[in-house]
Amino acid sequence: MSGSAPAGTDTAAATPEPGRGRLSRARLVPLTSAAGLILVLVAAAVLAPEFYSSANLANVARQASILAVIAIGQTFVLLVAGIDLSVGAVMGIAMIVAAQVTGGRNGPLLGAIVLALAIGVGIGLVNALLVVGRKVPPFVATLAMLILLEGGRLAWTRGIPSGSIPPTLHQIGAGRVGPVPIPLLVMALIAAAAMFVLQRTTYGRAVYATGLNPRAAAMSGLPTGMITASAYVISAVLAIVGGLLLSGYIGYVDRYLGQGFDLDSIAAAVVGGTSLAGGRGSVAGTLLGVALVAVLLNVVVLLEAGVGLQSMIKGLVIVAAVAIQIRFRSAQGATA
Repeated sequence: MSGSAPAGTDTAAATPEPGRGRLSRARLVPLTSAAGLILVLVAAAVLAPEFYSSANLANVARQASILAVIAIGQTFVLLVAGIDLSVGAVMGIAMIVAAQVTGGRNGPLLGAIVLALAIGVGIGLVNALLVVGRKVPPFVATLAMLILLEGGRLAWTRGIPSGSIPPTLHQIGAGRVGPVPIPLLVMALIAAAAMFVLQRTTYGRAVYATGLNPRAAAMSGLPTGMITASAYVISAVLAIVGGLLLSGYIGYVDRYLGQGFDLDSIAAAVVGGTSLAGGRGSVAGTLLGVALVAVLLNVVVLLEAGVGLQSMIKGLVIVAAVAIQIRFRSAQGATA
């Protein structure tokens, strides 16, 4: 047709480039999270001044970095209107591979890491096959993968994981480069790469377009199925990386490794402005959400609150973030 635009133009039109235009809902939600983070930091100075000790800040930085790695992968999935509940179980698989393949020795560590990453790719592809190929709802597909992986882990280890963490991996998880924890450096590299991919590449624009309007994206020639599948692979691979960092940080084999990271990663991404409906969000917003969740939970722990209260606070934070998103979306629709 003489009046039609090129496919690349359709993609750009379907997805406004991050960082342009008026102050939109996608920016207002992270700004609200920033205000919340400031309030929590002020409250910590009054209620739990030990939060600002160098040792505690270093621990918060490590924990937040590991959560951020998982949450960045979760962001990719949420951007294509999916969800990944299997990331915690995938982290557990990474721990088992690192411990049992290496036997606590540095020699086989590289091979164990490669094997763990390959397993992550395989898990991501299975999730993608269920969601894209078999049209299983993402919640159901990844929940089934969670149950499958947990069952397999229990069967393999008989409920008691064995092996030990190699010294080099422990150094990566718990060590520092000067005053900076190594997991923070790893997270920064991953975050920078993810930001570049989502904001500066055709693939990144296609991710946003697929989540925002998959039918329009497909009609413009985008391989929406492949794009959605790639998001699940990215999420699983980053869950493997997060699991390796976490196992190195704690320094020993723990059967509870990874539990809770599925919901925490979703909470961090949503609090940072990533929409559960897809097509809206950013890595920068997710990092802000991670900071808010990590700091808030650490302060709650310092105040000696129980696990139940911690879960309630996480739930309230998610509900508040979603409510803010809905409010801004409604206001945006009313002024459109």
